[in-house]
Amino acid sequence: MIKPSPRWTAGESGPRTSAPFGSVVPRGDAGAAPAPVGEQARREILRQAEALEIPWERILLDEIQAEQTLRRYSQDGVEVPFPLKLSILPFSFLSSWRLRDQIQSLSCAARGAGLRSAIGQLRLVFRRLVGGSDPGKEALVGHLGFAYQRVLLLQRVCRIARRSRGTTAERMAFVCSTARCGFDDAAWALCREDAAKPGHRLDAAIRKVREEGFQIPRASTDARSFAELRRIVRASPRPARRGRAAAGSQNPVSAPRRVGLPVDAI
Repeated sequence: MIKPSPRWTAGESGPRTSAPFGSVVPRGDAGAAPAPVGEQARREILRQAEALEIPWERILLDEIQAEQTLRRYSQDGVEVPFPLKLSILPFSFLSSWRLRDQIQSLSCAARGAGLRSAIGQLRLVFRRLVGGSDPGKEALVGHLGFAYQRVLLLQRVCRIARRSRGTTAERMAFVCSTARCGFDDAAWALCREDAAKPGHRLDAAIRKVREEGFQIPRASTDARSFAELRRIVRASPRPARRGRAAAGSQNPVSAPRRVGLPVDAI
């Protein structure tokens, strides 16, 4: 004897057929509004992502930012060349699903058929990843250095905000003058200190710096991310001073001089 499916009810007269995409499937109480199959699938995907501790919100935000950047440089119906996409997204090209799909296709062509064109474009990707003689390497070093100094500043502002007393205006003036920061940073630190659960100041500083657009290495914790950022900044070569700037004090022509004018010339 064949047992009925557990999804069948006593009132059903025949087997249930699979519902097409976009239709509704009744669930729960009869009076509840049924949800579309697509909506249920999206909720299930998000539930699985959260169960596996996948940072899907950050991944989606990075994807949206990368896609918006690519579309600024694209024209209707015209495909942007692969090397140009790498130049448009020099630091975050792996955040774009389009570039990841192209890299995977190039890898299949290079490994399966040994196509020289695919191998050459994959070498471009490798050079972007390792830097080398890339002219944007110096810009990346400066970018990471600014991010490191920014985190240190925000931490100092948070420490001083905790010591501030008085009215809001007095606390703002104390934080700005003591930490030598801007009004926005002082207001952010005071709002964080007045919150019910302010959390760790390092985590808050790294989160704010990332929201400002700085690229900070990802790690299991924010503390490890900051340690990796500090290691990279300290190991990076210092930008060399230009010869003309160093010899500016010896060259009398390089520095402007005040010209004396007669009194009646004004």
